[in-house]
Amino acid sequence: MTKVNTLSKLVLICGLATATLGAGSVLAKGGMHDKQGHSQARFLLSERGADKLDLTQEQQTKLEAIFEAQKTQMKALRGDDKEARKAQRKAQKEKMDALLSAPTFDENAAKELLAARHEKGTEFGLIKLKTQHQVMQVLNAEQQEKFAKMQKRMGKKHRKQRD
Repeated sequence: MTKVNTLSKLVLICGLATATLGAGSVLAKGGMHDKQGHSQARFLLSERGADKLDLTQEQQTKLEAIFEAQKTQMKALRGDDKEARKAQRKAQKEKMDALLSAPTFDENAAKELLAARHEKGTEFGLIKLKTQHQVMQVLNAEQQEKFAKMQKRMGKKHRKQRD
């Protein structure tokens, strides 16, 4: 075997080892699609969260109902059909490409495309805000204060992880 051939195999083995370790790390952290927005629900519904905030069983039951309702609303807004969502994204992209490749720029068409794109995002944001409001109504003043401090720390931690 030549030195180049041996070196190529060594590089390949190192790359595979790195990829394997990286995948294990991602799985250990809960997957690549773990969203910060879900951390609030996970924390509040966890035993640790209930202990830290001294939640009563009644409060825990109310919070479960609130987050279940949010999940249902998000799912309804998103839709169940992945193929339909994929087709919608493709159609949106085609419209954007047509707009960009047109000989003249149509500002009104661009505004319509942007408005349609952001409309769903606004709806998702509204659902999240309503949920946060409902959660705060379940917590008493002391729990709200504790939770606000915890959220601030969690936010700093998430920002640090992104950087």
